[in-house]
Amino acid sequence: MQDPVRQSMLARMGIQSWQLRRPALLGANPSPGLEQDATQPGQMSLANGTPLPGGKLWLLAPQLPATTLLADICQLLGMTPDEVSLLSELPPADLQTAGASPLLWLTEANTARPDALICPLAPSAAQKRALWQQLRQHLAASAA
Repeated sequence: MQDPVRQSMLARMGIQSWQLRRPALLGANPSPGLEQDATQPGQMSLANGTPLPGGKLWLLAPQLPATTLLADICQLLGMTPDEVSLLSELPPADLQTAGASPLLWLTEANTARPDALICPLAPSAAQKRALWQQLRQHLAASAA
């Protein structure tokens, strides 16, 4: 469903929403000018077509962790909580080798991403200690 602001703008221009969907309904590819989620040339996107988020830390989770935990992690990494981006799916693995990838935080271990931080959103004391150890190793590796 489209947002109301976009619908009202299109209606004022004389373009109804069914006109934008009609080529897709008939089985044709929509024209490139009408695609809503088009990415810029050279910009990578996730498998579902959404562009990659910005930020220095990507978190694969439905929500952010507790504010105090997030603030502590960001302070240790030298960033602000605004630089943390939530992901709905795992980014392509080739971004890790490109060197342009930010630090990835997963809530469950994934063998395809051995360099990612692994910690649940509501960690126990032992899980927090493991997270701090992972952060120290990351900071030591990035300083070298």
